[in-house]
Amino acid sequence: MALTAVGCFKSVTKNTNLVIKTLVQETSGGGNSMATDTYAYAYYTGTDKWMVASYEDAVARIVTDSLGVERKTVPDVESVLFERTDDTNYYISLPLNQSPALVVLVAPSIGMYATTFKYLNVDNLYETYITLLLHPWKKAPYTEGTAQKGGVWTIVPPAPEQTENNNTNTDEK
Repeated sequence: MALTAVGCFKSVTKNTNLVIKTLVQETSGGGNSMATDTYAYAYYTGTDKWMVASYEDAVARIVTDSLGVERKTVPDVESVLFERTDDTNYYISLPLNQSPALVVLVAPSIGMYATTFKYLNVDNLYETYITLLLHPWKKAPYTEGTAQKGGVWTIVPPAPEQTENNNTNTDEK
């Protein structure tokens, strides 16, 4: 009788493949387009007391503890393109297996980055799909999402000097 009960236990995992679709809204009230150059990485920080200090740090994959004492420079996991056979897309995926994970998404073409802490608290959720909308026209950092729908993202728009540099004509005369 004990042998038949052994087959009833299934493996339980908290691992998930975070699949991120990133959209960009260039102007207030404008249409959304797919971001084609984003990438993401994650650090298993153990606490939610970590942050990205600047766009330059986001690009360099540097995170700092909230006291500014400790820095990490080698992510625990990095994203790859997520391919589906039914369409062409620019989704990225990030396999997560520890919690909390500080997830950082970078959009180089618009000079933006976003961060969230992902907590793996649901059993056997093999893929988690998230759509993130970036607004480069906003002047100050803002949040997107909810705890119930995959997490709250802190999104940092381009600094004014980044926007000016992107709009400057650099043709030599």
